[in-house]
Amino acid sequence: MKYLSGSAGETEKIGYNLASQAEGGEVYLLYGDLGAGKTTFMHGFINYFLPQKRVLSPTFIIVRHYEIHHELIKNLFHIDLYRLANTKEIKDVGIPEMLNKPDTVVAVEWAEKIEDLKPDKRTEVYIKVKEKSQRQIEVISY
Repeated sequence: MKYLSGSAGETEKIGYNLASQAEGGEVYLLYGDLGAGKTTFMHGFINYFLPQKRVLSPTFIIVRHYEIHHELIKNLFHIDLYRLANTKEIKDVGIPEMLNKPDTVVAVEWAEKIEDLKPDKRTEVYIKVKEKSQRQIEVISY
């Protein structure tokens, strides 16, 4: 699916709508340049499960864990790999153990750094800046 977003609010809504389809066990890999809107997308995504939750980028702490009180989903991990340099560091943080758990949803920003660890079952989200406030968002499920 391809979407064209004309504002931060529209980007959040696309994230929200994608989250509404989650049933547990999903891994979302987000790709996009710095400032493309990955965290904005995640704001909408997380707010589906936790309305009005203030969403902060996990850039400095790497992983934010949210407990979810959803029928099927109990945990949401928002991961930002921007500050990690290699696969060893990613493994040391324990990210592979978080993936593909049936009661968990995982979303990874800067997913290009996890290429050799990405699961077969995944959804990739590509966010590209088209103009100052316009984004093209492509969602591909495997």
